[in-house]
Amino acid sequence: MAAEYVATMYLLFMFLFFPILNLATVTINAFFLWFAANAGAQMGAKSPCFNRLIYVPAPSGTPYPGAYLTARARAAQIKSMFPGIFWTETPTNPRVDIIMEPIDPASALTTFIKTGPSPLSGSDPAPDPDIYTMQLRITINGSASPLIAVPWFDIPGLSKPMDLVVASQAQFENPPGLKY
Repeated sequence: MAAEYVATMYLLFMFLFFPILNLATVTINAFFLWFAANAGAQMGAKSPCFNRLIYVPAPSGTPYPGAYLTARARAAQIKSMFPGIFWTETPTNPRVDIIMEPIDPASALTTFIKTGPSPLSGSDPAPDPDIYTMQLRITINGSASPLIAVPWFDIPGLSKPMDLVVASQAQFENPPGLKY
């Protein structure tokens, strides 16, 4: 009779408890992956420019890197805090975009998106806060790992890391700085 209890407990743990534990861990790690994108967007949106190091006060004050580098550095900092999230850092991952949406939807203007690291150029629309809302978006192609990797199953999120694309955006606080 005791052998039946052991077999029942084994089945409960192997087919109920551990899968639920893995799914819960992947869910938490997916949140941390989004949090890395969100923290990067929030921090980058407060930068005085998009991709230029400036000093306040000039010329030898406190250095402030641009929004592109600030957003990527903050996301990498969050990534280093949580071992269950991962992405391969490339020039386009995490991707940092400038998004300019027209305030008046009835106007002939369209949404303009510029991917970093290059700032707005002369041929791009001017960052006019009376015409556009300017936002900074960071997109990460990463993965969230389960607590226990099971090598004999091939189910993303349950037995191996789940690949995710997360994005977050924030209102850019210094629109003229998008040109620099």
